[in-house]
Amino acid sequence: MDDAQVRLEVMGVRVELPNNQPVLILRGAEPGTETFHVAVVVGPAEAAAVARALQGEVPPRPMTHDLLTNVLESFGRGIAAVEIRLLDMSTYAGYVRLNTGNTIDARASDAIAVAVRAQCPVTMARSTLEAVSVTPRYKTSQSEPTPAARAEAEHLAGKGPISEDEIREFQKYLSDADPEDFGRS
Repeated sequence: MDDAQVRLEVMGVRVELPNNQPVLILRGAEPGTETFHVAVVVGPAEAAAVARALQGEVPPRPMTHDLLTNVLESFGRGIAAVEIRLLDMSTYAGYVRLNTGNTIDARASDAIAVAVRAQCPVTMARSTLEAVSVTPRYKTSQSEPTPAARAEAEHLAGKGPISEDEIREFQKYLSDADPEDFGRS
């Protein structure tokens, strides 16, 4: 079995319904792994930290992950990569690998938050990726999408991750909605 590290792309933060549990979505970034997706359950604070970093937001004062990244880089250690590993059947852990070769044990969510800030690779052993990943199913049709549907898809793809305000607005809509509001198709 090949345990080489495979580079992953941090796709974004999503909210798993109905529990409103934030998850980080990672996807294989190397040829042949692009359809492998991994969902890492995280806390709200870590989800917000990753989402802000992905959106390029810079806080007026460093947050914890910013501070850790700055300290590691300031002391000349630098961050080479973050490795995500499976701790048990449902829990991920991480290593922050420094340029010196030393590693720092971390929660996967914290390690990913640091990686996004340091703009360093996030990796996972190929055997782990193959064991835990899912391949999303996409609805396909025989015909090409209409120009209007294609334009809408391109517009939505350019919007990026869903913001916390959009999630709250949608939750409010759902809590105020009646069954008749949804009709039947």
